Amino acid sequence: MKKLLALILLLLCICQNAHAFKLHNPFSKKSKQEAEKMVQTKEEWEEKAKNINLEDRKIPSYQRPQDKDFKPKTPPSKKFVKYNISAGNREVNFSEIQNKLDIRGQGVFDRRMKYMAYGEYYYSPTCNQISSDIYVQKLKGSLNSMNRALSASVLNTQRTPAISTGTEEFRENLFSTLTIVDFSSDSTKLLVKEKVGSAKEGIFRNYIWIYFMDGEQDQWFAIKFAQVNEIIKKYHAKTGLALDNYRWDIKPLGFSKENPQVVAIEAFAWDKDKKQIFLGLWGLDCTNASVNLISASPVPIEISANGMIVKEFLP
Repeated sequence: MKKLLALILLLLCICQNAHAFKLHNPFSKKSKQEAEKMVQTKEEWEEKAKNINLEDRKIPSYQRPQDKDFKPKTPPSKKFVKYNISAGNREVNFSEIQNKLDIRGQGVFDRRMKYMAYGEYYYSPTCNQISSDIYVQKLKGSLNSMNRALSASVLNTQRTPAISTGTEEFRENLFSTLTIVDFSSDSTKLLVKEKVGSAKEGIFRNYIWIYFMDGEQDQWFAIKFAQVNEIIKKYHAKTGLALDNYRWDIKPLGFSKENPQVVAIEAFAWDKDKKQIFLGLWGLDCTNASVNLISASPVPIEISANGMIVKEFLP
């Protein structure tokens, strides 16, 4: 009996000492008595919100998780490329004009970065007619070449077209478009091709225009060299080939590299079997408007590519 009482006293002493050395956990939950009361009203919530520390109000910025395979996207670079590199083969996209009703062509710059030329094309669904204008504007001389090109805006353009076709009257199924061929090497001339035809009957004829930019801008003027078509027609009439009985056309290639004042022109006809007939390589002299036969058979000729456009290249 005495041993049992001694054991009970020993256990009581151990429990008291253990309670004295109990560790306090700072992360333990508060007791029910210490817990904050739940907000019951809007006023209580507003009052409680005033006591939030500024450090607690800050929203941490988003930190993108690091990815070893991630590579930042490099924007495409912009460079100048020759415009008339494929001599005389630039054409207007008729389907795009009809779908969008009006479009503005890409700006073409002369080699001295003094001017920008561009075309505007319009479609009238009522008449099924396409017409167009060519505009020329001066560039800012205080910038480098690329900045001049990128800062060029059609809003600064004098809204008087340099050359216009098909805009003065409505004619059903008519298309009349202007395509920039190239600038001259001295930046004083702009060569333009006019294509006239019918949506039902095809192309009637191409004509050559040159816009002369000597002197002040109010002195610039355009000339349509319709005599080129007539001289070619008369030449072949003497050989017994009546071009009125054929579908035929001309294609201005650009300015001759050997003689920069001469526009090289190829002429073609098609027979009933759609076989192409070469009508000669011709030269239009811009100084005196004379038209001369360079070669009756196809021969290579060097064409200067003076105009430039801005093109984006992927890295």
